[in-house]
Amino acid sequence: MSDVDPTTADDASDDFDGKRLEFADTVAIDTTKDALWAAISDPEVLTVAVPGAESIERVSKTEYTVDIRIGVSHLNVALDGDVEFVEMNEPDWIVASGSAFDSTTGSDFDILAAMEMAENGAGTDLSYTAEVTYTGGVASLSQRLLRPIVEKNVNAYFDNIRDEVESREAE
Repeated sequence: MSDVDPTTADDASDDFDGKRLEFADTVAIDTTKDALWAAISDPEVLTVAVPGAESIERVSKTEYTVDIRIGVSHLNVALDGDVEFVEMNEPDWIVASGSAFDSTTGSDFDILAAMEMAENGAGTDLSYTAEVTYTGGVASLSQRLLRPIVEKNVNAYFDNIRDEVESREAE
C-alpha cells in the first residue's frame, strides 16, 4: 500500500547525522471527509490505530501527547512525545509535526506528515506524505532493515483507520 520514496538513498545521512525515511500514498476509505477527519483527530481512535500506542491524549484541539511501545528489529523502543497539527483546513487537509524520544536507545524521532482528504463519489481518498528523521541508537540500524518495519507500521495505521471508520459507518 505505502510507497517508499525511491530517491531516498539507503543509509544516507542528512545534515545532523541522522537518517530519514519518506513515505507517500493514497488510501481509499468508504466514508465522508467529515467522518474521516473525526477519526484521525480522535485520541481514542488513534490509540487503537497507531501500532504500539499505549496512549494518545489530546492536550488541546491541535496538540497530543503520545506513548508508544514498539519493536524495531531486535530493539524495543518506548517513544514518549508530542504531535501538533501545525496547519489544517478541517476537513480537507492537515499538516502534523511530532517528536519523540526513546531513552533506551537514546534515539530522537521527528516526523512531518501531511494528509489530504478528497471525496471521490464512493468515499474519500486520503493522500499522505510523511518524513521520519531519527538519530541515536536506532540510526545504527541499516535502512534496508528498518524501512520495511516502518512501512509495515505505516500501512497498519492506515488499515486500522480504514477499519475503524468503516466499522462505524456500518453501525
